[in-house]
Amino acid sequence: MALRITRPVHRVASVSDFVQFVLNWSRNGQRPVAFRGERFTDWQTQPKVFRRDVGIYDHEKKAVRDLISVHPQEFRDDETMFDRLVRMQHYELPTRLLDVTINPLVALYFAAEEYKVDDEPQDGKVQALFLPDERQRYFDSDRVSCMANLANLTADEKKEMATAEKLPKGEFNETTIAKRLLWFVRIEKPHFEPLIDPQHLRLPVFVRPKMSNRRIIAQSGAFIIYGARRLRRSEVDTDLRLLRVIVPAEKKAAIREELERLGVHASSLFPEIDKAAGFIVKRYANC
Repeated sequence: MALRITRPVHRVASVSDFVQFVLNWSRNGQRPVAFRGERFTDWQTQPKVFRRDVGIYDHEKKAVRDLISVHPQEFRDDETMFDRLVRMQHYELPTRLLDVTINPLVALYFAAEEYKVDDEPQDGKVQALFLPDERQRYFDSDRVSCMANLANLTADEKKEMATAEKLPKGEFNETTIAKRLLWFVRIEKPHFEPLIDPQHLRLPVFVRPKMSNRRIIAQSGAFIIYGARRLRRSEVDTDLRLLRVIVPAEKKAAIREELERLGVHASSLFPEIDKAAGFIVKRYANC
């Protein structure tokens, strides 16, 4: 997807500098919907399932089925496909979800992680995401159900969907692939009417999830869910805007130390016991 990104206007010098910048961060009077931190500025912002180097897009349905098949008990309380995708994301299976946070300090933590290319430390970035209200939904939204269940389609079915989504709404809902998607949606919403808007399957949507696991709560987590296909670079999403600031490589260590003093560290953001143990070992090994 081609995203219009304003070139960096600020390089973060400290946590307090970042906070001051965030307090005034806006676009045309709108405050950011969410934030995303990445430890390398050159990474393209997209879900892992769409990344060509990951190579799982054509096997998305099988990957989803395999994980549920191997660990069915983990998914027994999940009511919807979106719930299952959130859990899969938690266990690092590539999905069509992109992790974001509503807490800018959490995004700064991830952007301040060390990263090297050819032994050279690299800058990180914090991105602010701006989306209009009509592109924001909750976990139980009908639109989110339709988008999440795209993960149940085979590679050939997703190609068929990419063609069908260009049709008018009435014609689209008469196609075989629309009826196939409807079948999956009705598993979780039996009374769902066959009135899917194909335009709602094309563009990413910001989703406020259930605060149903400790990591989402700790990270003030949310998600961007992506649609039926990879958008070509020439296709600009005119509503989604990513503005960013740079976290310089030489400032990362100091920023991480400041964040730790504020209670933002691996143990607080990853509340699983193995993460806490690793953080404690690292803390005392440096004494």
